[in-house]
Amino acid sequence: MDPDEVRPGVAAVPVPRPARSVLFGLPPVGNRFPGAVRVALALAIPATIATLLGYGSASLLVGLGAFASIYGEGRPYRSRWKAVGIAALALTILSFIGASVGEPVHRAISEGSSETLLVLVVLVMAVVVSSCAFTVDALRLGPPGSFFLLLTTEISSVIATPGQPPREVALWTAVGGVSAVVVSMAGILWAPRAVEKSVVRAAVVAVDEYVAAQPNYRSSESVRDSRHAAALRLHDAWQCLYRGGIAGTHHPLARELEHAQIVMARTISGDHDPELLTDPAFDVDDIGAHPPLPDPTIRYRFLRACNPSSRATITALRLLVACTAAGTSTVLLGIDRPDWAVIAAAMVLHQGPDRILGTYRGIHRIGGTILGLLVLGAVYLWSPTGLVIVAVFAVLMLGIEMFLVRNYGVAVIFITPMAILLGAAGGAHGTVEHLILSRMLETAIGVAVALIVLWGVGRHAHRRTLTWVDARARSVLHKLLTEIRARHYAPQANWSELSELRRDLDFELRGSVMAGIDAAHNEPEWATQRWAEHTDLHHLGSDVLHRLWFGTPVSKPHLEEWESRYLRLDSV
Repeated sequence: MDPDEVRPGVAAVPVPRPARSVLFGLPPVGNRFPGAVRVALALAIPATIATLLGYGSASLLVGLGAFASIYGEGRPYRSRWKAVGIAALALTILSFIGASVGEPVHRAISEGSSETLLVLVVLVMAVVVSSCAFTVDALRLGPPGSFFLLLTTEISSVIATPGQPPREVALWTAVGGVSAVVVSMAGILWAPRAVEKSVVRAAVVAVDEYVAAQPNYRSSESVRDSRHAAALRLHDAWQCLYRGGIAGTHHPLARELEHAQIVMARTISGDHDPELLTDPAFDVDDIGAHPPLPDPTIRYRFLRACNPSSRATITALRLLVACTAAGTSTVLLGIDRPDWAVIAAAMVLHQGPDRILGTYRGIHRIGGTILGLLVLGAVYLWSPTGLVIVAVFAVLMLGIEMFLVRNYGVAVIFITPMAILLGAAGGAHGTVEHLILSRMLETAIGVAVALIVLWGVGRHAHRRTLTWVDARARSVLHKLLTEIRARHYAPQANWSELSELRRDLDFELRGSVMAGIDAAHNEPEWATQRWAEHTDLHHLGSDVLHRLWFGTPVSKPHLEEWESRYLRLDSV
């Protein structure tokens, strides 16, 4: 069916974006170059100093801690130090764990023990990535997710092969982490609100472009893209202002963003795109007319995800199965680096249960790895040393940050040589031919196992997740409507006390959006049967949040209409 055509009586469920745009596209995400430079400097500065002091190639291990700077990009300085600091601490701990497991295992193998001991490394990595992915998904931390946490564990287990003490690996990681915090926060000295200004300006420009597209409505695709871009920029801006502590205040940036949100709401009301009319929650980036509210507490988010039907639980379970199976398979086949197969499997699965997008990630992983190994071969032929190899690492780090959220396949081209060279920095070695062939084979095994698990384990888990999260949203909505009615009988009641329920409803609805998209991509026939009920819930929840956010009084007729719609939902 034509995506612009909606047949009466048939629910239009989300369809995956075209494979070509996902596999080869580079969607606009704003100017990432300044952030990429910061990430590169977080590695280059301490590595240069350590190299000049004579520590040799081992000083490049600061790159493990420098990964922490990636977790702070896009955050205001008020919360950036905390995000980067926590990431640096986690990376340091995981580097110690990885080295502590890898060193005795590889030492025992070198002394004649069976290589099946490598299964211990596999199990530790599988538990690490499953735990980290669960936490990232439960808290909805977004990119880069658990990727660099696993990568650090893997590299550390390899670095320790020749007997380098785990504490030294952790120490170099900590040095890189401290550098990441300092470099990431340096801009606060001359432009303390630069991040907030940048994201608000990007949101205003995106909304203006969406408004300008309306009178010249010719291509629904172009209008849709401009609407989604505006919604995404608004979402990023609101989250940034929440983290910066100025959302909801009289700060000029907060007022400017509120005005842009009102313009967005008015424009959406006049948008006749069939996709929007069918489901305002069609795309996870399309936040609708009202802005997002701040996330609930960490405790609320984490405990909420401790349910067999949650997206986080299902993702973690599949990762545990796939990573264990992929790594164990390579051990049984006699391949020397099962950790690389574990990474390949994890990269397919760690961002969620969407089978279509997971398959695209598998293709990205294989294609990016092949090209990345060619880059690695060129570096080996060049054989740079000293400050030149530091520069090579800095360029690779810059490339990772530039493309990680735009196109994973391109990012892998930089990630692959970075990971292998970091392992070699600690003393792990092998001929370039052996490295290339074994890494290609291990990647193929890891991706193949991950796709089997993605399509075969918990085949109908998306049904449970969507049913569960929609039920949670209905429950919070019922509590909110009950509280609104109570306030009609208590005129002096404080309506601002509803903020916690509004926040929880907004969070659950966003979770429902993600679950709905996963279900629609994984099993469109089943999703179609539920889509009318799913969208009715979102229409009602969005109406309530929209009116409460903009401060419009809730009249009794409005409340009675909402309650009537809720009863129809609850009777389905």
